[in-house]
Amino acid sequence: MATSEITEFDPTIPKEEVDRLWRKLRDTRLPETPVVPGAGDDYGPPLDWVHKLFAAWRDDFDWPAAQRRIDRWKHYTTVIEDLRIHFVHQPAKQHQRTASSAALTPIPLLLVHGWPGSWYEFSRVIDPLSNPGSEETQAFHVVAASLPGFTWSAGPPRGWTLQDTARVFDALMKRLGYARYAVQGGDWGDWGHWVVRELAGGNAASYQDSCKAAHTNMCPSMPPVPKEEQGERERVAQRMTDWWMGTPGNEGHMGYAVEMRTRPQTIGIALSDSPLGILAWVGEKYYELVDPKYHSLDENDNNDFVDDVCTTLCLYFFTPPSIMTSALCYTNNVRHEDYVAFNARPENAIRAPFGVSSFRYDVAPVSRRAAATTGNCRWFREHEGGGHFAALEEPSKLVQDLRECFTAIWPMQ
Repeated sequence: MATSEITEFDPTIPKEEVDRLWRKLRDTRLPETPVVPGAGDDYGPPLDWVHKLFAAWRDDFDWPAAQRRIDRWKHYTTVIEDLRIHFVHQPAKQHQRTASSAALTPIPLLLVHGWPGSWYEFSRVIDPLSNPGSEETQAFHVVAASLPGFTWSAGPPRGWTLQDTARVFDALMKRLGYARYAVQGGDWGDWGHWVVRELAGGNAASYQDSCKAAHTNMCPSMPPVPKEEQGERERVAQRMTDWWMGTPGNEGHMGYAVEMRTRPQTIGIALSDSPLGILAWVGEKYYELVDPKYHSLDENDNNDFVDDVCTTLCLYFFTPPSIMTSALCYTNNVRHEDYVAFNARPENAIRAPFGVSSFRYDVAPVSRRAAATTGNCRWFREHEGGGHFAALEEPSKLVQDLRECFTAIWPMQ
């Protein structure tokens, strides 16, 4: 690795910016009545839920503690194709070799987030993946990169696609000295899942010598059987995917995607200096795409999740213009209604061995045979809980899945 190409990065947010955010939060006036009488979550996130999240952010959230969590890892930036890329690099901790066991070789692992997340989405899995505490347990050299336009990665130029992001991330891993690596991601589009799909096969054979295995907790697909032959899990996936893709009668939630796809600058300007705007726009997804157990924001067992959501809101506010430039992934890539068809095309199949973790409350909790229609699926597990943000909602289960998956499919040579 040419160390001159990698620069250490300080993620500390200046105190004056932190103080300014809390002044704005204290000076914000929320609406007291819903858009129409009796509105629940059919017009957007419930108003009482918005009030709870806002109060938790303004009154209970501890930003200095969040800053300490962010600071616990080494942050870096590098410039690839004239684009500044931010990433966290956490090499596996080396354990003392004992006479009774041989240390497992750590696997380089690229973690790819989606919208409305950030690299911080992996904050609860970085340490257990890189430092499992035993040399008999598979460890990973973890690289959690910020997609172009997110947090401290520069916004991409006009026309930037998921294929471009995959190319840059492959170059990043090689710059770090990882000639072979695995990749994990969820979410849609440019958007973790399709960066994973591109690196692990897709229509770009140029990565076959470097990206050797993949895992995703998002794999939009349909089982290769008529609807009447679908299993219970497949019927759930069909219903939720129809909703998410915006099929006729299911368009209600699509407003955010249409706006970012067609007018990213308009919505970006509107949100850029508005904490409440960011909360409503980003927070909506942390309501409608998660395990329902997280809908209650005042239960003790949900404190970590609420802190993670508030940290994500802060990162969008503290890193302008990321709330605007992050929208570009919707502008330049696959449209919602084409998701399943895109994955089913032979030229987009994942050719490297890959695994899938299917979480019950995600927008496509697919079956194994459905996932297999999109590539070389070699490992699969269903979970009865968890939703779209698996690394935040079910970090221990995701860590276990990644360890078991890559132990099974990572090539020995």
